Amino acid sequence: MSIRSAVTGAAVLAALFIGLQLYGAAQHRKGYDQAQAEYMIAVAHAEGRTRQIEHELTEEMEARDRDTQEKLAQIALAERRAADERVRKSAQEYAARYRRDTALASAAAERQAADAAIRMFAELLGGLDEAAEVYAAEADRRRVAGLACEAAYINAQGR
Repeated sequence: MSIRSAVTGAAVLAALFIGLQLYGAAQHRKGYDQAQAEYMIAVAHAEGRTRQIEHELTEEMEARDRDTQEKLAQIALAERRAADERVRKSAQEYAARYRRDTALASAAAERQAADAAIRMFAELLGGLDEAAEVYAAEADRRRVAGLACEAAYINAQGR
């Protein structure tokens, strides 16, 4: 084997090595670019799905909020009706008691005492009824809001 053939063989081997290195680098780059493209597509799909879920959740929350507001309005109306009925009934009872007490009272002093007692009880009952209405309304609002919150939490857990 001559030096010339040895140098030629080494040059061929070097060229082959460099060619294989270049080919491997190109294949690596091609695989990297393909993986990068697939990653970007997956990210775009995930972002789209995230926006869709966010939109659905927003719509559900808005619907739940509308339902809650409607329920609160219905509760307030029912409370006003009940309060009006309680006040009317109490006024009728006190008027009947007043008529009975004034009919039984023979002296003016007894009528004045009965009148003062009935007025005091009517005012007391009115104040208690107003306080009860405020507490009942707040309790109902909190209950409806709590149920709405609980439903939102359960719905979020299901996703």
